[in-house]
Amino acid sequence: MGGIGSLAPVISPWLSVAVAVISVLAEIFTEKPKEEKPEELGMKAEQADKKPEDFDSINDYIEYLRQEIKVDAAKLENLSEEERMKYQAVGLGLYVKNIEEKQGMKLDPAFLKVVPEMINLGYTAQDIGNLMQSMKKNGVNDMKMYPEFMKGELLPGTPERKQVFTSVKDMVEQHFNGKEFNLGQELDKLADKAKD
Repeated sequence: MGGIGSLAPVISPWLSVAVAVISVLAEIFTEKPKEEKPEELGMKAEQADKKPEDFDSINDYIEYLRQEIKVDAAKLENLSEEERMKYQAVGLGLYVKNIEEKQGMKLDPAFLKVVPEMINLGYTAQDIGNLMQSMKKNGVNDMKMYPEFMKGELLPGTPERKQVFTSVKDMVEQHFNGKEFNLGQELDKLADKAKD
């Protein structure tokens, strides 16, 4: 907890974006109730006697937490900033694992790290969801391919590069929804953010 306390100023800006984005992705790709907060799920996981390995799937474990474990609403409401961040991190980890399991996709940390930069450019959690769906449809199941593509690490002419390019193009087109935009400029902006 002391370690998390000292990290709080550094990670809190990113954590709030992660909470927003991963929560929406969990609503899109799993059965996450809209009103459920990641810190609530994290708190339930700490209180529970059973662990994820006691279940056939992460989804079954999360459903067990939702149905069987109750948290004190007042305690949840009055968490310290460090406690809230700790429980949020646990809850977000469960959401990520659940999304990976349900979608058969890997949400690589390298991808999750660039998501806040995409949000800074005006892209939404829905856009990120669209990118993931498009990547899966195009045969890409590891989201680390996105930052690799943006950093120019995928070799020209390879199927992976074409699949990721098509997926990013789909996301940008859906984001602009018929409005004028310059694909090259948008890709440059996204690439700059991935390289930071």
